[in-house]
Amino acid sequence: MSDQLGEILKNTLKAIESGKEEIFLIAETSRTETHRLVNELSQLKSDIEEIILQVDFQEKVERRMRQNLMEVNRAYQEHTQEEMMKTYAEAKDAQVKLQLLQQKEIQLRKRRDDLERSLTQMEVTIERAQNLMTQVSMAISLLQGGVVEALQTQSHEQRLEMGLRVIKAQEEERRRVAREIHDGPAQTLANIVLRLEIAEKLLELDTSRAKSELQDLKNLVRANLQDIRRIIFDLRPMALDDLGIVPAISKYLDNFQDNYRINCDLRIEGRERRLLPAMEVALFRLVQEGMTNVAKHAQTAKVEICLTYKDEWTIATIRDYGKGFEVNTAMNSPGEHFGLVGMRERVEMFSGYFSIQSTIGKGTTIELSIPSNQEGGTTT
Repeated sequence: MSDQLGEILKNTLKAIESGKEEIFLIAETSRTETHRLVNELSQLKSDIEEIILQVDFQEKVERRMRQNLMEVNRAYQEHTQEEMMKTYAEAKDAQVKLQLLQQKEIQLRKRRDDLERSLTQMEVTIERAQNLMTQVSMAISLLQGGVVEALQTQSHEQRLEMGLRVIKAQEEERRRVAREIHDGPAQTLANIVLRLEIAEKLLELDTSRAKSELQDLKNLVRANLQDIRRIIFDLRPMALDDLGIVPAISKYLDNFQDNYRINCDLRIEGRERRLLPAMEVALFRLVQEGMTNVAKHAQTAKVEICLTYKDEWTIATIRDYGKGFEVNTAMNSPGEHFGLVGMRERVEMFSGYFSIQSTIGKGTTIELSIPSNQEGGTTT
């Protein structure tokens, strides 16, 4: 029975791995198509701007030709038959040209709308593929991690549930990092390669332009390096290990202010102290996720963050003054507030407490409490 189960497990893993590769190919193909659509849409918008200018100009020409025709008709005795026919032909030509340009504008606008719908659908496809990749990776991790043994005995149910949560958190983190690298450094590096090829050709044709291009590329590389350092910091801030949670959050908020132009006010209450490493990482990630939600959805100019140290609990409060939302709706049908559900689940993993208060038009307050389980000693 054990051998049969092992063979079934092996075949299942093989099939899932194959399916995972297919999903990855779908996602990559969709990204390539998305990139093509974005470029085409950009060119199309430029064409629409140009055709609008042409239509505006031709409307003026057509009005002038029509006015000329009216004047010739009123004073027909002063004009020859040939002059009248010429004026009529010019007015007719202007009218036809205007109609053709207007029709072209309609066609371009329709194509633009179609492209925007296609682009939206493509982004949905990529999102679904990424979600499916996460679920498949979770399934593979569980199967490889001994889910069969867990199913054979009821005493491992709690361990399995914890494993599911840990794996989910890991996969969400990997997905976030992959998305940041793809949307940031990866895109920039592709642009750098393309522009280097242009600079290489310019060296033979126009040295001054080549130098200017290389200067721009140098600035682009610096910005890309900054993005990479930011991603590394998000993965595991060095200040978190060396100095503790408060300096790590303070540095993160400095970067947050620079990136999003949202003023951040950090306040510490109680006696600051070091926590267990796992608790500090959890607290940092929770604050990070809360601030990400603020940047994405709150539409606020200011955020207040408070860390409160008590004997048995460490409490983090994030308050914004943005647009607010309906809490029950968001938590029961997450939609764009899926990150809040993830925060609640992560807090519950540490046997903590999570609460949200929000008022439409007045802002949102998130409060999370996790057991201190302090490591000992206070920060200096």
